[in-house]
Amino acid sequence: MVFLNGVALLLLASSLFADDGSVEAGKDSLPDTTTASPVSLVGITRDYGLENEPDFKHSPRTSVLYSTVVPGLGQARNGRWAKASAFVVVGALLVANTIVESQRADRYYYLAYNTPGEEGADYYAEYSRHYDARDRMIWWTVGFWVVNMLDAYIDGHLFAFSRQ
Repeated sequence: MVFLNGVALLLLASSLFADDGSVEAGKDSLPDTTTASPVSLVGITRDYGLENEPDFKHSPRTSVLYSTVVPGLGQARNGRWAKASAFVVVGALLVANTIVESQRADRYYYLAYNTPGEEGADYYAEYSRHYDARDRMIWWTVGFWVVNMLDAYIDGHLFAFSRQ
């Protein structure tokens, strides 16, 4: 929308000047821009035919499919770049933390069963702690993925609305 308003202003400014750079007189058909606001510029974009819609049909289901594959990809398809980058970063951190907790649990599991005595029991307690942390991270990641897909679906439905 901002891009179209900028194009409309550029087109309007270029149509006001003659080839020699002087202001053209007698242009009564041009819209009044003395009180131009973003709302009034929408009418200007319509007057000059700059409101073209995208050539493809935007499907919210496709956005959900993209977000299912990679968190944030559906938001990027919907043009929500800040949200897309936030979803990518948070998703990557959740997956990385899940992997780290899983590796720690595996290491302490190995140490617990290969170390006799009380030290082995301490290793088993650490294994249990990291195993539980890994399970919590899996649930957080699944919940995040569902929120990501739901957000992509809602943005996909509102895609055309934000353009009007």
